[in-house]
Amino acid sequence: MSATAITSAKAPAKPRQKRLSRQLLLTAHVLVSVGWNGVALGQLALAVTASVNGDIRHPAYELMHVFDRALNIPLALLTLATGILISLRTRWGLLHHWWVVTKLAITVFAVIFAAGFMRTLIVRAGDATADGEIHYSAPAVAIITGACLMNALFITATFLSTLKPWGRTRRGRQTGPRRRGPVPVSPAEPPARPARETADEAVPEPAGAPVPSPATTSPGGAHL
Repeated sequence: MSATAITSAKAPAKPRQKRLSRQLLLTAHVLVSVGWNGVALGQLALAVTASVNGDIRHPAYELMHVFDRALNIPLALLTLATGILISLRTRWGLLHHWWVVTKLAITVFAVIFAAGFMRTLIVRAGDATADGEIHYSAPAVAIITGACLMNALFITATFLSTLKPWGRTRRGRQTGPRRRGPVPVSPAEPPARPARETADEAVPEPAGAPVPSPATTSPGGAHL
């Protein structure tokens, strides 16, 4: 086998590897984002339970704090990182479509809100109920409100990923559509030749062959 044939046989491997890497990255993004949403739903359920049941109020806040340290922040950062990588490696781009920009802003806000606001409230609520009594009700209401806001942000981001509304941004219109790979250009085809000319070239007349005259040929084509 020649070197050209070997090269052409190995050429499709690179696009397949790129497609596989994109699929793996998308799968990872879906897993961590769904996990992050699950943590927010779990914290909302624990916050509501802690506000209505005084017997398990402090354990519920402590469990929320465990979820926050072990799952919430790591999943939030992984969701943000994988989302940026997917945008950069696909035709959507990071700042080329409004739904991507909006989803990026939602994710960044959710990360900051979870790390800077929700974590502080959960720690305060755990400290306030350490002796089995709740000394103030503000953290409970604020935690429930914050958990509801987090889930609303996740639902909005899910709708944006599904519907992809609003079209391109100004930067996206200037750069034009992005392609995943080079588009092969086929060579220009020659114009079609007349069928009679092709038939004449395919079956040439022998040299010196007699040409039948109209007088010696019947309408059916038989010689008289």
